[in-house]
Amino acid sequence: MLPVFFTLIYCNNKFKELILRDNSLFYSRLSKSDNLSNFSLFNSRSSQHTVAGTCTEVDKNNPKALNPWFVTGFVDAEGSFSMSIFKAKTAAIGWTIEPSFTITLHKKDIELLNKIQSFFGVGTVSTVGDKVARYRVRSKNSLLVIISHFNKYPLQTTKVNNFISFCNILDLMVKKYHVNIEGFLNIVSLINKLNNPLSPSLLDNLSLLGELPNTEAVLKLAPEKSLLSENLDPWWISGFTTGEGSFTYFTRSRKKADGELVKDYTLAYEVSQRSDSLHVLNLIAKYFEHGRVYTETRGVSKYRLVSRDLILNTLVPFFEKYPLEGNKNMQYELWVQIVKILQTTGRSEQRKISVEGLIKKLSELNK
Repeated sequence: MLPVFFTLIYCNNKFKELILRDNSLFYSRLSKSDNLSNFSLFNSRSSQHTVAGTCTEVDKNNPKALNPWFVTGFVDAEGSFSMSIFKAKTAAIGWTIEPSFTITLHKKDIELLNKIQSFFGVGTVSTVGDKVARYRVRSKNSLLVIISHFNKYPLQTTKVNNFISFCNILDLMVKKYHVNIEGFLNIVSLINKLNNPLSPSLLDNLSLLGELPNTEAVLKLAPEKSLLSENLDPWWISGFTTGEGSFTYFTRSRKKADGELVKDYTLAYEVSQRSDSLHVLNLIAKYFEHGRVYTETRGVSKYRLVSRDLILNTLVPFFEKYPLEGNKNMQYELWVQIVKILQTTGRSEQRKISVEGLIKKLSELNK
């Protein structure tokens, strides 16, 4: 079997879908106008897939409703698009594929998942064991609601690549390519490159159906030439911070000239991300006009803001207007209390007791 190359080419602000090497499974489908409006599932409007229940605008009658850009920012941080492969007696070939969109959090943030479920109007929220809560969407019709949202409010990290891959695989499934062995194995090959490689044991079981073809999905989009924005929506920053941000502190003990041992506190707002999504950290720094972005040796980059004046004069007004959600908001409120105490009061035993008490509460929330 010839290898199949399934490619998206980005040029002149438009997408073209090209099949560089083909067999009977795939087909060449070049958009007549070469733009996203004619793209099958990954589509700027997705009008042909309108499903009742999707929430794409802010519900002005419900002040607690989530902003659409907040949802996108949070999914950039915590969401996943995946395909599960498992045996199924009812399937013609004995195997099936189940697409899903999932957000998994600590159980203490289950109310945030309930808000997300209410926002989309599809999917279910459940608990897994004593500590985990999960929002999951699995039916194809419900997934079209999810896709419609992200076509209108695009993901801003490199997770957009997984989203595009997911849409294309789901598109093939809608067209029933997965119900025969040849099509199933080609889709499995694409899934093997979607997020993490499939386990060796699963690949061994699938080899009984036949050799896995060399199917390539070349869908990587350079951040500066993709759907990514040149400026981030502030609600996206709030949603992303709710998922990936941290409100932390550093301590340093030192001796004064008279020999007294004192403890200095540095409060820091940080947002971490894999270095392949460094561009979003630079855009956050651009938005706040302060702070620093740096890359660690282990492939993680961070945006950090530490000045107390900047925290109180820039960050606090921002999160008052674009509030965080869930447990992260509770952490933020304690952290701001610490900043205000350190900024407005001189050293004293009472200040020390107050700060250490709040830091203990902050540490407990971070567990």
